[in-house]
Amino acid sequence: MPLTISSHPLSDHDFQTADALLASAFGGSTNRIFDLQLYSQVQPDGWVLAWQDEKLAGMVGAVNYGLFAHVGYMAVHPEAQRQGIGLALMQSLLEGLERQKVPLVTLDASAAGQPLYEKLGFVAYDETLTFHRQGKFQPCAQHPRARAISPRDLDELIEFDRGFFGAERGKVLRAYWEALPGRAFLLRNERDQISGYLFAQKSRIGPWVARLPQEAEVLFRAALSLPYDDSVSVVAPAKNRDAIHMLKRYEFEQGRANRHMARGLGSLPGQREQVYAQTSLSMG
Repeated sequence: MPLTISSHPLSDHDFQTADALLASAFGGSTNRIFDLQLYSQVQPDGWVLAWQDEKLAGMVGAVNYGLFAHVGYMAVHPEAQRQGIGLALMQSLLEGLERQKVPLVTLDASAAGQPLYEKLGFVAYDETLTFHRQGKFQPCAQHPRARAISPRDLDELIEFDRGFFGAERGKVLRAYWEALPGRAFLLRNERDQISGYLFAQKSRIGPWVARLPQEAEVLFRAALSLPYDDSVSVVAPAKNRDAIHMLKRYEFEQGRANRHMARGLGSLPGQREQVYAQTSLSMG
């Protein structure tokens, strides 16, 4: 069956098709259209798609942060697996990033996907753990120090985040701030400097960064004061032991474990030990 690999933005129709592909590849009933739309807003040229008999057979995306790119949404339809489609998608994506002179590429690999990434030169450096809390829970009282992020905070917030994330990701933080009104918080210290922030998505908490564990918990309690869908997830670097202990204390249960991998020049950017939650597995 003929296979076509192409790189182009997703259309409104493609979001539905891509969501169905991800559901078939990963299982579950999670609706990922909100995530796909934001991903496309942040990096419209970041998609590589595989078409087989005019049907979407596979996909992968990458967000280019300049100093590195993060790969996500790597999926092949179950009926099209074991045909080399995943390898072809990744090779096309990596070639595109090399043309953009991106020095380092990171991703969070499942156990099933890790051998493919190792074949392509990725090396595992850490684990990324996904925690869940099911059902409705009693909202926490919001601490007065945690306040909503305002437009005038954004430039300072983006600069604060740079050292922890390892690159400037203003396009991500601005997109999530616009998409999540009233669901983004920050803390300031006694010198009126930002010391932490958190974004609360509809069913996921992150990104979430703080200098100190006690500041991270103030932000976490602010997030838990909000309503959510039936479950809430947090994608946390295993290197941040304070995050792991806090999530367990608040009765979040650990689910899947992914390998945080990188390919390219230089050491891993940022300070993962102070990142309490990634934006997602797909966006880093």
